[in-house]
Amino acid sequence: MSSFTEKMTEKEWEAFCEIMLRHHYGQPYFWSVPDEDKGDYGIEFYTAEGTIFQCYYPDLDVDMATYKRKMQNKINEDLKKLKQYEKEIGNMLDGVMIKQWVLLTQKNKSKDLIGYCNRKKKETLAKAIPFIDTSGFNVKIETAESFPSAKLYAQNVYLKTIDIPLAEVSDIDKAAWEGSNSVFFDNVKRKSKAIVAGDSKNFQDRVVTKYIQINKFLDQLKDNHPDLYDQIEDSARAQLESMQDESILEENIDAQFVKRIVSNNKEAFERYAKFFSERNKQSLSFGYLSKWISECYMDFINE
Repeated sequence: MSSFTEKMTEKEWEAFCEIMLRHHYGQPYFWSVPDEDKGDYGIEFYTAEGTIFQCYYPDLDVDMATYKRKMQNKINEDLKKLKQYEKEIGNMLDGVMIKQWVLLTQKNKSKDLIGYCNRKKKETLAKAIPFIDTSGFNVKIETAESFPSAKLYAQNVYLKTIDIPLAEVSDIDKAAWEGSNSVFFDNVKRKSKAIVAGDSKNFQDRVVTKYIQINKFLDQLKDNHPDLYDQIEDSARAQLESMQDESILEENIDAQFVKRIVSNNKEAFERYAKFFSERNKQSLSFGYLSKWISECYMDFINE
């Protein structure tokens, strides 16, 4: 095990693995499964060639019996979900046949787990799950060492804190945006009045500024760190849907609602926290709120 992967959190390990695997397989052949909307069916990632990945970061300092029990429980519980969510997973895979299920962990400490995986492979095949390729299906434990060049790439990304300067937005910039994005600006004005009691012009101005900044920020992130950009966008799409769902159910859309959404955004992007400076993390949290306010056409219930 590399010393680099020691003392990570579970979320940090998951984010590291995503950068590594996305780089290894390439953007067209790799999918990350968001867990913000009713869970991820026990699947962290899957690939076009038919591999399901589940990340796990166990405590390696426990005694061997405890370690093996926890690893076995993780493998068993997540493999059971393939049958439990058979229909949902099949719809998501859309014809991709699964050739292997991989638990991606920082280290395999026991050869007994290889035998356990073989038993679980046979049990899974016996369940006749339609998206499992019965001709060569495997259950395996892998580590980052299985992807040496992609691991090195992910380490370099992970060790470099990204600090993209936020664009200065002038009154001329805002006026130009409002003139060329009249529909989005109408959304901003209408929703700002519902959120802010009294004069909402300052809030409108803040939203427009953050909207312009987040889009420029994302353009630069895409150019300089395309793999990380793809991950942020995947999480953001799930978070934008969550914001829309919350607003439908919320009885009182006000400043407290906005604060809660910003807090939820920050929590959703926490898995990428070590990649960004503090100001960039804040930009993501409020920036995606501004995108939702601007781009989502639905009205609030209490308008």
